Amino acid sequence: MAKTLLEEMGERLKAARINRKLTQMEVYKLTQIDPDTIRLYESAQAEPDLIALSKLADTYKVSLDWMITGFEFNSRSRLFAAEREVRRLQKIVDEQANMLTTIQKVVNGGVMDSMPAKRLGS
Repeated sequence: MAKTLLEEMGERLKAARINRKLTQMEVYKLTQIDPDTIRLYESAQAEPDLIALSKLADTYKVSLDWMITGFEFNSRSRLFAAEREVRRLQKIVDEQANMLTTIQKVVNGGVMDSMPAKRLGS
């Protein structure tokens, strides 16, 4: 039998809490949401309002998008972060290639070998 959206959200709420290694009582201390209410949310017997969802998302360090739908919708910011990381790693590769070239020159007494150093990632 297919799960309801509320049941799926309840499973995500529970998984996020467990992932953060928090008990329902610890979540109560952090959010002021009653442990019985948290239990009802996690078992899909009650639907959290946006304020409760926001508190839980902050506490569990997850997005509201994910809590409600199971998907992240901020892919643009992730794409920019990935592109920035690729540029950072490429800079490291370029610096290492330059160091290898310098080492080759020193080892060969300032005369470059006829075979150029292979560039990583090429």
